[in-house]
Amino acid sequence: MGNGAISVCVINYNGAGYLPRTLEAVAQLGDLVVELFVADDGSTDGSVALVRRDYPHVRVVEHQHNRGVSACRNSALGAATQDRVLLIDNDVRPLPGCVELLHAALDAHPAALCAMPAIIYEDEPDMVQYVGAESHFLGVPALGSPDSAAAQLDTQVQTCSSLITCAVLVDKARWADRPWFDEDFFLYLEDHELGLRVALSGFELLTVPEARCLHGAGTVDISIRQTGRFTPRRVRQTMLNRWQVIIKLYQIRTMLRFAPALLAFEIFQFLGAIYKGWLGHWLWAVAALLGRLPRLMRKRRAFGKQRQRPDLDVLTGGPFPYNKAMHSGRLERAAQRLLDAIVRCNWHLTGGRR
Repeated sequence: MGNGAISVCVINYNGAGYLPRTLEAVAQLGDLVVELFVADDGSTDGSVALVRRDYPHVRVVEHQHNRGVSACRNSALGAATQDRVLLIDNDVRPLPGCVELLHAALDAHPAALCAMPAIIYEDEPDMVQYVGAESHFLGVPALGSPDSAAAQLDTQVQTCSSLITCAVLVDKARWADRPWFDEDFFLYLEDHELGLRVALSGFELLTVPEARCLHGAGTVDISIRQTGRFTPRRVRQTMLNRWQVIIKLYQIRTMLRFAPALLAFEIFQFLGAIYKGWLGHWLWAVAALLGRLPRLMRKRRAFGKQRQRPDLDVLTGGPFPYNKAMHSGRLERAAQRLLDAIVRCNWHLTGGRR
């Protein structure tokens, strides 16, 4: 059982415009929350000064320069005084009752490491952005219940196989001394990598749809909803980190089993990069991967010693989970349909789990 106390940490990078509403929402969460602090990843917009001036009761854990979201979350987990830590992004507002529901779910599932609420669009409070995620076998998360009506959500606590850290309650004691976020994942898919690693290590990840959080526009100057476009950093980091997930965590037999779909995806991604003018980003990602490969292989060997489940117990099939902003033209939609057909065939012909 939990000890009835939770630390809340707001992960922040250049979120001065978001922080006041987020901190005020956390202040309304009740007696379970005994600690609130901000982990700042080298913001340059006055975020730290704002917190220290207007919220002097809120502690700040500060990086002197931008080290990436994985390093920021690791610093937050190290600084938290409680075993159970609610990590939330700077544009997330937990609604009343959220922490109690997440806390109770972890108490009821002793094999669980994390519990995630339903994430609701702040500007469309009757619409769900997602509830947790599954680990698609092509190396990315597939969001649960995306863009669905909040009133129609199944309210039962469920397990999933990937992690979305927009808002998540974790139990540090259950994970013990295992590494948390991989700091080679500067941004994007860092939470998916941890979630898949957690699942393959034999732990559960929970979704708690009755627990609700409102989600704003996303990371300043990076989020698609905030910028209206795919920024170079997003494109590069997503390409690189998907490769890192597969190389670090997938068993050799999984790569061989799904080689046709994985190869097809790489071909489509390369051609798409040329088509969209992203070839330079693709080359950057390849160079970065090659530079990290020796370290990545050491991490792969280390993870192999703690693995408890085979990949196929955890990975799922289905259409590739494209961002809906990705494909707008006829050629892009045709390429998507072709890739999805290859993915379905490869999954079913090799006996995929579901």
